[in-house]
Amino acid sequence: MRRCGAGATPLNRPAGLSRGAASLGIAWMIAAMIAALTGAAAVVMILAVGLVAFVASALDGWWVVRRSAEPIVAAPSLAESGSEMEWQVHSSTIGQMYVELRVGATLVGSGWAQPGANTIVGTAPERGVYEHVEVRRSSSGTLGNVWWRRNSVTPIAPLFVSPPAALTGAAHEQLSGDERFDQLASATPGRDEIDGVRTWRQGDELTAIHWLATLRSGEFVVRQRLDDVAEQWTVNAQTGTTDAGEEAARVRETLERGLALGAVVAVKVDGGEPKLIADGEAAQRWSAAFEPEGSRPAEPTLSWWRRPLAMRSPEPVNILTPQARWAIALAAAAPPLMLLEPLGYGPVEFGAVLVAMALSAVLSMRGPTHRKGLRQLATVLAGVAVGATLIDLSVINSVITSLRFLLPQILVTLVVVQGFECIDRRSARVTLACAAMLTAYAAGIRVDGGLALWLGVALLGLAFGSNAINRTDRSRTPRTVRRTATRTGIVLTAAFAVLAVLAAVPIPQGPAQLTLPSWLEDYRPTPADGGLVTADGSPLLGGAVVTDRAGNGSGGYPGFSPTMDTSLRGALGEEVVLRVRAPFPDFWRGQTFTEFDGRSWTVDDGTGQRTDGPDHTISPAIGDVPRTESDQFIQTFYAEVNLPNIVFAASRAERVLLEAPLWARPDGALRAEVVIPAGSAYTVVSQRSNATGEGLRAEGSIADTDARSLFTQVPTSTTDRTRALAQQLEAPTTYDTILAIQAWLAENVEYDLLAAVPPDGADAVDHFLFESQEGFCEQIATATAIMLRTLGVPARIATGYVPSERDVVAGVWISRASDAHAWVEVRFPNYGWVAFDPTASVPLSGEAEWPSVGGEVAKAIARAISNHIALIVVSSLAITVILLVGRELMRWWQRRRRGKWGVLQDRFVATAVRRGAEPNAPNAEMAAVFHATAADELAATLDASAFSAGWRDDDDLYRQSLDTLRELDHSR
Repeated sequence: MRRCGAGATPLNRPAGLSRGAASLGIAWMIAAMIAALTGAAAVVMILAVGLVAFVASALDGWWVVRRSAEPIVAAPSLAESGSEMEWQVHSSTIGQMYVELRVGATLVGSGWAQPGANTIVGTAPERGVYEHVEVRRSSSGTLGNVWWRRNSVTPIAPLFVSPPAALTGAAHEQLSGDERFDQLASATPGRDEIDGVRTWRQGDELTAIHWLATLRSGEFVVRQRLDDVAEQWTVNAQTGTTDAGEEAARVRETLERGLALGAVVAVKVDGGEPKLIADGEAAQRWSAAFEPEGSRPAEPTLSWWRRPLAMRSPEPVNILTPQARWAIALAAAAPPLMLLEPLGYGPVEFGAVLVAMALSAVLSMRGPTHRKGLRQLATVLAGVAVGATLIDLSVINSVITSLRFLLPQILVTLVVVQGFECIDRRSARVTLACAAMLTAYAAGIRVDGGLALWLGVALLGLAFGSNAINRTDRSRTPRTVRRTATRTGIVLTAAFAVLAVLAAVPIPQGPAQLTLPSWLEDYRPTPADGGLVTADGSPLLGGAVVTDRAGNGSGGYPGFSPTMDTSLRGALGEEVVLRVRAPFPDFWRGQTFTEFDGRSWTVDDGTGQRTDGPDHTISPAIGDVPRTESDQFIQTFYAEVNLPNIVFAASRAERVLLEAPLWARPDGALRAEVVIPAGSAYTVVSQRSNATGEGLRAEGSIADTDARSLFTQVPTSTTDRTRALAQQLEAPTTYDTILAIQAWLAENVEYDLLAAVPPDGADAVDHFLFESQEGFCEQIATATAIMLRTLGVPARIATGYVPSERDVVAGVWISRASDAHAWVEVRFPNYGWVAFDPTASVPLSGEAEWPSVGGEVAKAIARAISNHIALIVVSSLAITVILLVGRELMRWWQRRRRGKWGVLQDRFVATAVRRGAEPNAPNAEMAAVFHATAADELAATLDASAFSAGWRDDDDLYRQSLDTLRELDHSR
């Protein structure tokens, strides 16, 4: 007798990863490589979102399995081995699960089980008697990548599985009980001379019909059998045969033949006492219990090195629904467009990609065999068409150009081609993995303001596509306030988890050394003398064209010219000039000025050292202090507008990647022999001084008594009161002197772009400090530098850009035209040139805290909320009002369409289903889950309201029924 062991302890364990989950894992690792190679914060965010989503999905599946109670399983008492049979499974769980029923190692039934009663159609196990069945409950999370399993052994009423008796002329499983006995009787020759006697009905062994005589006479001819003349059949059964099942089947067939002929049958095992068999069911039970096979030795298990290496997927279903296929097509469409847009492609290329993806969805909708030849042909044609549309071989002339104009296009083409193979769940997840890799690649190379929107669309598409793949695996429970609140809480928890993960990840230092970006959108050479030119390539002959303070003129900025007049400032707009991928803000230096004549600053005449590149090594400039411990600071500059041949960089550049010759000037400024067109990019590796306030204060007073030093010379126009003010603010250390000057300026002067112009012949610094006491960055920096020079402190002026804001998604600092700036640089013996400016939010290099990605995101969210709090409050109230009004309108429409008793019926069904009732069960069966008489009465009332012809509406009865339903809903 076969029996499953009882009392097994239920356990939770991961059943494994679904097929396609490995592809998503590979995609995650490739995205991590892209993050390391590009230093893009957006890719780090993708990794965090993917990690949290994977963990949350796995925990979701674990929770469903963990909360499920041991199901109740029922089966028929009799079955034949290999025949179809129905298993009744009553599941107590919070969600739908996949149930496998096993007897020993044999799978006897499987299917989805919802909370409540379920019927699972399966196959009867091998011959034997079974009193227990192993139940394997599996569930996965929203993404369906990790399947969890809980096993338990459940007792059942004894199940007798007999061997099928071999019959002639008809398949045994296709015959009913009466038909089987008729065939057995007709298959026995010699019982009647014309073999025309048939049993009248099953179980009546004394009466039989002679059908041939009946047909001849037109009347029933019945023969009665007397007990004293009934035949006695004794069937011998032999144990220890080669095949006990075959022996049991032979004996069963003989017993049933005797019963069909009206004989009294018995079975004798190995010559022992005969055992009477009353009917066919008794014969089946005897054949099921005959010589149990559980004691037979099991087949030898293969050694581990001889076992197959194929990994079985735990996912029970691999079918992809049409809705899921379209969701995947939409999810896979955003990443290619996200990648192609910044490369300059337009509607034609977008249309080619979208048409190819739509065609792939149509042709792969019905599985692998549907129009296979046509699908394969379309795959080739679509790949060739998309590749030919996107790839222009004429612009590919180097490794750099191939990375921009060949590799992305090939990746997009491969994603399009993969779409034609999206025929089941496994291939669907491969398609989404390819789309995720493309998203990470696009996020790694994009720095524009549209990245956040594109990234949000791509991630939402991937989420909906992943959710749609196994959407049919989850039960569709009614939407309630509690369920909505739970889902909202889960989403918020996941968002906080993403922020927590990102909070532990520092801002990437920058691209890996092998992938430092550098390209020119257009090669426009300048005169090969290191001279300064305008953005259109025109040389600057000693000055720049600028506007006056009233905003009249042709535009420009005097700081980006050989001279800087402190009384002039160009009209500066708000357009984005530079995007800089770097972990810290810094002064993006363009030029330095050493000589001051009382009104204007002038750059040094030296052109410096020329290198051809594209990888330029920069020697230390005048005043730089090489450090033994190099703290590299990688910056990648992306030009958003046409720029002159100035190469902006943080102080102490030691390496520049630019596809053009470069002049490294003695003062540390960098100039290229090309202009920098919009769309160009170059990378600078600087050496940070790691200066801190404490370290600079330790330098003491750094006054230089050498009157010949260019960095301590002051013009003859410098007034005594300027010198006296400097001496008044002088502190024991130079660093404290600088702080004192900055504090005095903050208290006594006002920042104003329309400050008064100093009169002719007046010293600009004196007029600014004591007359107008209004000015802008050039005047503030000039006053600071001249007062420091009067004290013998080496100082100079630098101009360039400062970052004004941070795009936390793209991971770049943004500098606008209005961020053009001038600041003072002071040379400290052990640190070199250190920048100071009271109006710029740039900390000392040694005091800059290394921020985390999550910290920046949290600050950006808080800033956005604080800046738009009124809009957020009004929008939230408006959405709440719309939802409430919509809900009431839906209820009104439902009441009007269904009537109040119909609405009450719907509420009763929803309440019963939450308690475990089957959704399609009659009201009486639903009422049984409440175990209350009031529920039975309510069910009867609802049935009467729907089906009784004499029903009359009664408001009192309705209110009473409504109160009853409320009590049932709140009862436990």
